[in-house]
Amino acid sequence: MSTIPVSGQLVLRDASAAQLEQAVAENHRQLFCDNARALGGVVNVADGLTYTYTPANGSAVVFPSLTSGNAGAQLDAMMDFYRANQAQHVGYWSLAPTAPADVGAYLLARGFQPGWEPCWMALDLDVAQTDELAPAKLEIRASNDTPVHDVEGLPYNDTGGPISDALFHTWPEKVQRFVAFLDGVIAGQCCLFFTTGANGIAGMYSVGVVPSMRRKGIGKAIVLAACRYAKEHGYQYVMLNANGMGRPVYERAGFQVIGHGITWWLMGQRYITHPPARHIVSLAEATGRGEIAALEKMGASATPEELNTPLTNGMTLLQLAAHCRQPAAAEWLIEHGASLTALDAWDLGWKERAAALLAAHPPEVNRTYFDWQGTLLHIAAQRGDIALAQLALNAGVDLSIKDKEHDAIALGWAYYFHRREIIALIEKHSAGSGS
Repeated sequence: MSTIPVSGQLVLRDASAAQLEQAVAENHRQLFCDNARALGGVVNVADGLTYTYTPANGSAVVFPSLTSGNAGAQLDAMMDFYRANQAQHVGYWSLAPTAPADVGAYLLARGFQPGWEPCWMALDLDVAQTDELAPAKLEIRASNDTPVHDVEGLPYNDTGGPISDALFHTWPEKVQRFVAFLDGVIAGQCCLFFTTGANGIAGMYSVGVVPSMRRKGIGKAIVLAACRYAKEHGYQYVMLNANGMGRPVYERAGFQVIGHGITWWLMGQRYITHPPARHIVSLAEATGRGEIAALEKMGASATPEELNTPLTNGMTLLQLAAHCRQPAAAEWLIEHGASLTALDAWDLGWKERAAALLAAHPPEVNRTYFDWQGTLLHIAAQRGDIALAQLALNAGVDLSIKDKEHDAIALGWAYYFHRREIIALIEKHSAGSGS
């Protein structure tokens, strides 16, 4: 039996895109914090920074609002806390633009890795058409009691996500699961998390359909059923974060993109076992922020070895400069002993320089990058970068090299990511070279 508040409650009405982004951030913030508390974890709040910790469920830094004046100290304290608690998986979530604008430099310097961009989508229930008939023999139930953990292949059916069993038991008035049955068999699910007040919306999470039952309209049907439920309980907006594969389903249901976010991730133990020295953090911060004066002050003490040693997150300083779009900082690093790779040059926008480097040093084209040890061609396939793929092929990249994570050649990566033009380039090159 549902205990969700009845209609008439105070929720967000007639919102702008900016207000909707604030609402989805608040929905995520409350969800991550409530879930952590329900699981017996910790929620820390200090001067614009809110972050959670749960021993077995992952942790989150939720939409902070820091300043250039307090970001370093606040993040240092947070990192000390996560080290002390041996946190293995931390997500840092932010709206775009971030606060401060260069917070990425602070995070990368301390061990976080670049993440992906959430895509915020919203459905205005006052104008949406949510009464579409479900596929035949499909039944959708609003049920927090139906067990889903043992349903093979059902996405988000484990207990380790942001909507845990403990959350259902602790705050049943805030969360509602919807379960789709096809011919009496569980085929899909989704959950709503409700917030009230001036930013009150229904946040949609954990949408998934069993792989063998996809392409039958089940995903859209369960999304619309949840939206009808939210409307019946007084909400004007349902919002969600869409990934690349799920977005078409939401678009067919009427959702529209209202903005994007930014994430960073702290994973593994290296930041615990090999915490960066203070001067390395300062060097990385200055690189990511493009502070040439600060780099000059550190120039006398920074050795070429330090400039070429990967940071805690595995990035080199030149890769950090490229990621943060700081070509002047990259030039400073090179002048003081950092080794420029073809990928560094490419990512800094120095396309001719990358080609010249490969021409001058032919073995360089077979250099492998990152922990997963992919070649330039692997990276081109991952990114869908046709020009980079052509550069690698023109330089004679070894097509037989396999990466260390998936043990696959670059052509395999191109097929996996459906990069048709890159597949054609590789196959044409292979035919022309007789390989």
